[in-house]
Amino acid sequence: MHAQGLISYLITWAVLGALLFSVFVVFVFRSDLVYTSRERDGTLKASIPLRGYVVMGAFLISIVAYFVGANVVGLRPYREDLTFLSIFALNLALYLILFIYDTVFIDGFVIGIWRPKFLQLPEEMGAESMREHILKSILPGIIFGILISGVSALISYSILR
Repeated sequence: MHAQGLISYLITWAVLGALLFSVFVVFVFRSDLVYTSRERDGTLKASIPLRGYVVMGAFLISIVAYFVGANVVGLRPYREDLTFLSIFALNLALYLILFIYDTVFIDGFVIGIWRPKFLQLPEEMGAESMREHILKSILPGIIFGILISGVSALISYSILR
């Protein structure tokens, strides 16, 4: 895969992913689904109910499905050149771009600073709680990213080969 194809793949799927993620954020806040696993200040509940695990699981499955779809559609022209490791590296790069978008833009700016009325954010969820949330989510986010990228790459590699 040449550099132009690599950059094009990452830009295309990162922009689409950021748009879809933004719609998802609006949906979970407007529907209150975000509070199935989180407290009003945005931190994880000490005891997450089954519904919270179902929502989080569905979200993780959606991320894997998105990555597999991006790979199958976006990498098909390069499938002869692809290895598991190359797909994994692309998935991890895409994940990290989207993770930074979520962490810096959504959590840090939109929820922590801007606080648009259409999200119906509770007072408890402010800049300080978002700062805490961001710091606590970095390591687990990276670990989950490696796992999600690996699972997505494995499924994609088997489909594209």
